[in-house]
Amino acid sequence: MSISPAKTLSPAELAKLEHAFASDPSSAAYKPLAEAYLSMGRFMEAMVVCKKGVKAHPNAADPRLLLARVYAEQGKDKKALEEALGALQVQPDDKAALRMAGALQLKTGEAEPGKANLLKAYTVDPGDPDTVTLLQQHKIEPPRPAAPAPVAAPVAPATPGPSATQQSAAALSNVASTAGTQSPAAKPAATQAAKPAPSARAEAPAPRSAPPQRRPQVVVEEVDEDEDDEPVSRRRASSGGSGGSKMVTLGLLVAIPLFAIGYGWYSANARTKSRELKKSLDAASELLKHDSFDSYKKAVEAADLALEVDADSAVAHGYLAYAWAIRWGEHGGGDDARRQAEEHLAAGKESGELSSHLIASEALIQTYSGKGKDALGQLEEKVKGLDAQGRSSSLLYLTLGLIQMNAGDLDRSRDSLDRAQGLSPDDPRTYASLGAVYRRLGQDAAAWRNYDSALRYEKDHPESLLGRSLLMLEQDSPNFGLAHTMLKKLLESDPPPSPRQLAAAHLARSLLISRVSAAMTDLKPDMQQKLAEATAVPQDKDKARSEMLKSEETGFSLDKQNPELHLIKGRRLLAEGNYDAAVEEIRKAIRMDASRAQFYVELAKALMGKQGGEKEAAESLQTALKTMGDSPKLVVMLGNAYRRQGKLDEALAQYQRAVKDPKAKNPEARLAMGAIYRERSKWDLAQEQLEKASQEFLGQSDRAAMALTELGRVFQSKGDAAKADETYQRALNADEAYSPAYFHYATLLAKDSKQGAKAKMLAQEYLKRDPSGEHASAARSLAGG
Repeated sequence: MSISPAKTLSPAELAKLEHAFASDPSSAAYKPLAEAYLSMGRFMEAMVVCKKGVKAHPNAADPRLLLARVYAEQGKDKKALEEALGALQVQPDDKAALRMAGALQLKTGEAEPGKANLLKAYTVDPGDPDTVTLLQQHKIEPPRPAAPAPVAAPVAPATPGPSATQQSAAALSNVASTAGTQSPAAKPAATQAAKPAPSARAEAPAPRSAPPQRRPQVVVEEVDEDEDDEPVSRRRASSGGSGGSKMVTLGLLVAIPLFAIGYGWYSANARTKSRELKKSLDAASELLKHDSFDSYKKAVEAADLALEVDADSAVAHGYLAYAWAIRWGEHGGGDDARRQAEEHLAAGKESGELSSHLIASEALIQTYSGKGKDALGQLEEKVKGLDAQGRSSSLLYLTLGLIQMNAGDLDRSRDSLDRAQGLSPDDPRTYASLGAVYRRLGQDAAAWRNYDSALRYEKDHPESLLGRSLLMLEQDSPNFGLAHTMLKKLLESDPPPSPRQLAAAHLARSLLISRVSAAMTDLKPDMQQKLAEATAVPQDKDKARSEMLKSEETGFSLDKQNPELHLIKGRRLLAEGNYDAAVEEIRKAIRMDASRAQFYVELAKALMGKQGGEKEAAESLQTALKTMGDSPKLVVMLGNAYRRQGKLDEALAQYQRAVKDPKAKNPEARLAMGAIYRERSKWDLAQEQLEKASQEFLGQSDRAAMALTELGRVFQSKGDAAKADETYQRALNADEAYSPAYFHYATLLAKDSKQGAKAKMLAQEYLKRDPSGEHASAARSLAGG
């Protein structure tokens, strides 16, 4: 239920908001401040600010809704519902309050009130995509539009006009156009309105009495003229007892029942088609949410059925374009999938209707065609425009996050995916994508949590099983048994995942065999046997290697066009210390798809693992940046490559380039700059960057500890022992496993004779955690031997 703010505030911006709120708690500053706290997970502070906002603005719904979001984010649905209902008490027609209250009531078991509130929210704004999505999720049919007002039969003027026969035909046409649309209550009024007005001349004959109201009324007006001047044909037509009038009346008596029967058949047929269309579209929408190869195939079938009912349905074309785009770009569907995606995109755009699936599919098709930069710029503008209209779309934020991740802009990708998750908190595809971005950010615990969430919402979600397996195999001490269990489930699942996912699973199995074989060399025979049984990896090294190569061969035979397979193989070779072969595999991936920033990151890692590979890594990153523009991740990697070569000025220039956008967070760049400034004794500049880095490493305990340790060294070098002591303690509180903090804290305390025992203890703790570390020799001296 929560929605992250559109941008992440810098520490300075947050401090400014805190100051504004403290200066005037009754102002509107509560809202951005509470949203900032909420996005940072600081729930207690967000709740306090929201409650003050409620007190200061008792007649506004916004503060109560914001407080409801704070509670909902913590899983306190009943408290969230209380606040949402409180918002409705002060603003009964607020669509956001109606939507949130309805969703929470349905979640907590209050079905009827929840349904009523969602329908009311729809009535307030039928075009709101979030309300429509919730109605579809809970299978609630929106109210049908009211019938149009009946059209009264026209009254003929007293001046000469058309013949009675012509007027009868016109009246019948009018009845045909309105029949079936008038409600029973409206019919008497329509009949009364259709009666002829009195003639303006006294000698005019009295009008005929109206027929019974049970059937549509047809009025035939007579023309009031001097008989001597009137043509014979007209006199006959206007004569009440003439044969022509009887013919018309007889014709009407025959035509009207036939029309009623025909219109009844047409209406019934239209209703049947409408039900069939809705059923197929609802089925396609539900299937798309499952995010599996099988569900995308079935979604295509359901949307095709919808097109059989309505060939011009923009919604159906949007679903098809989206499903085929994913089948092409993510599941290796080939040229046919691409053609289908492009054709349905074109057909959907011809309708002129706005559809989030059409927008998303267009961006994905561009990205998979190697035009990711264009896709990113266009999609960002569309998302911004919809936000300004209050029509934010979780699907578009998800798509934006995926494209940003592909471009290497991991921090913004995470922010976009967080927003998507807030708008649609039960979407497994969003959680799996967050798992991928956190994995690339090096935040393994957060990545694991998100993959786990995806698997809770979608049992055996293929992409999450694969992601968790690869994440586990990247750990220093993996749970090999768990990785084997997940890969086995993926490889043996029915229905099977896509050939592309199966291929990646085989490559992951190859990586597992390689790592298990390496781990066995340090184990006793009985432990080797247990590990072999838990992972199905042979103890015999030759057999294990044969199985490893067979798994790789199977994977590449399933999907020859997937560059990710070369990346996984490159990681295996890198883990085995075969840097040259690893570099070659990653280069193969880049040759297949030069648009993915992550491939260059992996290549740079492999090159910098080689002796003297830093220069080649820098050249590779420069080429990538020329092709793709300023990817923050690539810029930081380039700075690191220069730093490894001792080119500190060039390194600083790249780090500064990475943080030139004041709204962007890039703590890695700030950490590196702070360390360089510390080495150059530029204490104030070092302190500024390291303080920002420690604040921006939100949720990354190990990186925050690293930044705080560097900051402690700055204070220590400045001679501010008290501040250094406090900062080292903060580093250890952030992550007690970060060993350098123990060593540097020990060096500070060793200068104080009263703190000798504590310094010795800290040095011993460092050696216990990292006996062969960079500072091991100096730590032994401090530890007393």
